[in-house]
Amino acid sequence: MAILTEKKIKKLLRTTKLKETKFLVLEPGTVITPSAKEYLKNITIEYMEIQKESETKKQEVTFPMTQLKVNEPKNIKNIQDILIYNNGNGQEIWKSHLIYQFKIKLDITISHILTLQKKSHHIGKIELVEALDTILMVVKTILMETLVLDKLDLVQEIEKLLEDKKRYVVSLYPQGSFIPTYKDEEYVIDLFELHAYLQELEHFIAKEMKDILIFEDYINYISIATILKDYCWILMVQSKENSVE
Repeated sequence: MAILTEKKIKKLLRTTKLKETKFLVLEPGTVITPSAKEYLKNITIEYMEIQKESETKKQEVTFPMTQLKVNEPKNIKNIQDILIYNNGNGQEIWKSHLIYQFKIKLDITISHILTLQKKSHHIGKIELVEALDTILMVVKTILMETLVLDKLDLVQEIEKLLEDKKRYVVSLYPQGSFIPTYKDEEYVIDLFELHAYLQELEHFIAKEMKDILIFEDYINYISIATILKDYCWILMVQSKENSVE
């Protein structure tokens, strides 16, 4: 039986990509010490234990069927037809698992926004704090699975801002071909990192969520993720140029 301690977590942070992925997979039967749990919570790292094969089969048979059978549409011969998603690579995945992955990615994005807000507030970058708060409110709306009208208004405001500044920014700092350096301010690099997480979120929605969302929500979620990603890029460029001044 493996025991996960705070010391082992710190070693994993040094020797693996745990700091970037923010997600720890544990072997079956792993015991986590109280201090390790608290440490994972403080550094905002999610963890999940791999189930034994027998438990996995049991869950596939009982959990999705008992939880979701009430929503079974009429004329469906097999409830698995609406519960299982084929990812296009010959793999079949329970839709509930994709929703879980989606929520984890949103939580990770939120944690990065909050961390950057804290740093920005500490150094007096109040405008950046407020801009990040706009992104945060929109991401939280997606997390609640409700596209609230006032939050959609925020997205439209961001779109208007992008119309004015995107052409200039892309001409000098095109996404995909510009990368900050270690000489840039820390918050500039943090914004670049947040942009990468929003880009990953956009890609996940586009690739994995098409068959488990209604079409209107699918399009809205992709559009929102793209707008937030572009907005974050502009914030990074503005921060970089202001730091030079």
